[in-house]
Amino acid sequence: MASDNVADLVGERGDREIWKVEEGKVREFANALGFDDPRCTDLEAARAAGLEGLLAPPTFATASTFWMRGAPPLRKAQFDRKRVLHGEQEFVYHRPLVSGMVLEGTPEIVDVKQKEGKRGGMMTFVTTEILWCERESGEPVVSTLSTILETAPAK
Repeated sequence: MASDNVADLVGERGDREIWKVEEGKVREFANALGFDDPRCTDLEAARAAGLEGLLAPPTFATASTFWMRGAPPLRKAQFDRKRVLHGEQEFVYHRPLVSGMVLEGTPEIVDVKQKEGKRGGMMTFVTTEILWCERESGEPVVSTLSTILETAPAK
């Protein structure tokens, strides 16, 4: 970690992102997980359930990060990539995430912690949040929180 004052990272924001929730991607994700809810794979079943598109499986929102094109806020942390681990992931749904939605969100670092590692040295935990809102209405759909950690350097 290049910065000595990790608390300064809180509030760092990445570029605003646009995420188009594609029907085929929702279906592929559900199939890859073996998720057999027909609302996730059959558009007629989803519409019969009152949805405007295919219902995304609960962890589908993690896929949003793979389509992001802008600079992430973690770039300022200057982590040593050889010592980075994905620590935790959380989703908070404000309403169903369905195919056809066009969402906007801006990643922001919301928490930074450090603690002594069991093998010695300081570990750094950085939590980033993205509140994905419908582009047209601005209504929240899903919040994603991801914690990344940098382990202490080898001695």
